[in-house]
Amino acid sequence: MTSLVFCRGCAHQIHETATSCPKCGAPQVVLTKSAAATPAAALTPPIQNYAQVPWYRKRWFAGLCIFLFVPAYFLIAFTGDIYFEKNGELKTISKNEKFIVLGIFIIIVFIRAMRD
Repeated sequence: MTSLVFCRGCAHQIHETATSCPKCGAPQVVLTKSAAATPAAALTPPIQNYAQVPWYRKRWFAGLCIFLFVPAYFLIAFTGDIYFEKNGELKTISKNEKFIVLGIFIIIVFIRAMRD
């Protein structure tokens, strides 16, 4: 069974494997079977060194979030890795360390709630 897609240039229906639109001539993006089946995470290159780590995934920013805005830390920590550099090696914070910080935060919130 053939699938039809819309042209990127004129929105005319064309076959999914067409490299250009027969109506307007606009080039089309054709995904191969292997590229379509590959998850997006596999398409992103792995982080090789500390300079490639986004600023919001660095340990100094996570520490700043703990002191200023704790929910931001948990959002960052539990949606991806937090990186730091030690002895020239790229390392990540373990899941255990993330849960320890979460536990400390819950205990602090519980103690404050009991005071009131």
